[in-house]
Amino acid sequence: MKNSVDFEWVKEQLTKARVRKGPGDVAIELLKKWEEIDLPEELASEAINTFAELAKGHALVEEGNKEEVWVPAMAGHMKVADQVRVKKDAFQGELGKMHNGRRGVVIAIRYGDIIVNSTDNRKPSLDGSHYSPHHLEKRVK
Repeated sequence: MKNSVDFEWVKEQLTKARVRKGPGDVAIELLKKWEEIDLPEELASEAINTFAELAKGHALVEEGNKEEVWVPAMAGHMKVADQVRVKKDAFQGELGKMHNGRRGVVIAIRYGDIIVNSTDNRKPSLDGSHYSPHHLEKRVK
């Protein structure tokens, strides 16, 4: 079943929300493409969520296995040799594709930055990457 979009309603919503012209125009163009897709209604929400995450450069899966336990990294609770993972939604765009979901080991902590070398064998290797603790998770098990 093709998706039906009420463009008058969309334009009204964009106006009421005071969405700037550029982003509003892009949203309308995306909705035009959305209207062309033949997709069962029960898959629409999942497709939208998946598209949104990928469009922002967010990783869909976090590296690791079920036995591992990860907690948000906290300043003052990190030390050299800790195993860390960049949160799957820490960055957007190109930075997101390069960093989100990556695993590594803490090699230094300076001025609040957590400095990490990647250990996930993905390319490019991230050696000496600086992160805020807010962008990381720490492996505790």
